[in-house]
Amino acid sequence: MVKVLTVGPLQENTIFFIDEETGKMAVIDPGAEGERIKYAIDSFEPVCILATHGHLDHVGQVGFIRNEFGIPFFMNKKDEFLIDNDIFPGFADMIDAYPCPKPDKNLKENDVIEVGKKRLKVLETPGHTPGGVCFFDEEDKILISGDTLFKGSVGRTDLPGGNMEQLLQSLKKLVKLPDETIVYPGHGPTTTIGEEKRTNPYITGLHRLRLW
Repeated sequence: MVKVLTVGPLQENTIFFIDEETGKMAVIDPGAEGERIKYAIDSFEPVCILATHGHLDHVGQVGFIRNEFGIPFFMNKKDEFLIDNDIFPGFADMIDAYPCPKPDKNLKENDVIEVGKKRLKVLETPGHTPGGVCFFDEEDKILISGDTLFKGSVGRTDLPGGNMEQLLQSLKKLVKLPDETIVYPGHGPTTTIGEEKRTNPYITGLHRLRLW
């Protein structure tokens, strides 16, 4: 099961990936409004914090949640340089960001994160940031895409570490997933891989160029 809590001035989606059988949960991209995130965890048992990338609107409450629940934090270490980088001056104060700890584990391609009896596979998807990743539940066909893929769009590449060529390569990886895969992005509504293959201009453009 997936729960989404939209937080902060940038309307970032904090994702709760839950194994209903065991009650265990992964908290993904806790960006702002830490008390709301804590309340939304409810009676579930959080086992880890995951970050799709290191931008502050996605990691601004990692320190708070880690302190509250004593759970480890996993992220691709290529994004460590972003943790203390307030790209938009004053934004950290705006979202009452906590100092973000360094990750306890470096996430790499094909790593598997166990959440109760559920499993999330790590897909490295650089482009929006150098260390961007997505999380894929192969059994239930769920993709947590961070800022790599949105409904009808993709993450920007004009911020430090962004690279459009890398992002296009990451999109080529994602379109190979089953069409029925439900996509939970870092901002905006859910979608599916099939819908994005049909309507997302960045992906249809790749198709016209015969790049997938």
